[in-house]
Amino acid sequence: MLQRPFGSGWHDSLQFHAFCEGRAFAVRVFWTCSLWHHSAWVYDGSVAELHNSDEPLSQSAAPYADLRGAGFALSAPDEAVSIRVGDDLSLTLIPRHTMYGPSPIGPGLHHPDMAAEVRHRGRRLRGLAYCKRYDFRGEPIRYWGYRFVHGTLDDQSRSLWTAQATFGFGNHSYFRFIDAAGVVREALDRDSCHRDDHCYGVVDGEDYDVELEELGVWDTVLRSDAMDSMLRQRFCRMTVHSGKGSEQGYAINEFCSGTLG
Repeated sequence: MLQRPFGSGWHDSLQFHAFCEGRAFAVRVFWTCSLWHHSAWVYDGSVAELHNSDEPLSQSAAPYADLRGAGFALSAPDEAVSIRVGDDLSLTLIPRHTMYGPSPIGPGLHHPDMAAEVRHRGRRLRGLAYCKRYDFRGEPIRYWGYRFVHGTLDDQSRSLWTAQATFGFGNHSYFRFIDAAGVVREALDRDSCHRDDHCYGVVDGEDYDVELEELGVWDTVLRSDAMDSMLRQRFCRMTVHSGKGSEQGYAINEFCSGTLG
């Protein structure tokens, strides 16, 4: 199975977001030995939080991530992911391409260009979605921080995802493009970096500057007796600059920093 049962290692995380007609829909499940978190928010002209809970979810006996809780359900067999948040939001997400991108302390999985169908308050929308799943194993780290961007062009012909992270004292960075045929092109880790409203990569000898214009912000504190981290996600208008010109699209820009445990 692509999505093993949830609760692996000493920290497990599963997140999705979808871009549909200038709107964004974001869902996340986050777990450590001391904390549960699951949340959902939307951008539809402005940001609205639909769900934010620290109540434990129940993993079924299925051989894949299959979680249930009050007002929240997520099931991720290989053929399609289904998510329900209350009565106002449901998502069906179909993986097109899968990339395994291990972090320094555990396995990682990315679906950078999922087909998305979203039902939100009586409307049916179609678009492109993203999934990231990772878990941390081995010796636990105490401190962490990262910046992450996933975006797609307006015509959804190409998507990118990039991160710069510090796990303990180890650095982890990447900058990747994927086209409609599933061809991935990426920078060397030394050729990828992030700033507040930009991220940069050198791919096949060409410089890329991804510029972000903030449209809306959602954030939450992940806090327990053993950890304290701030998580923020921004929905942004994205402009990708290169020697070939500029292209526009939408992106999610995510930050997190603090302690983990």
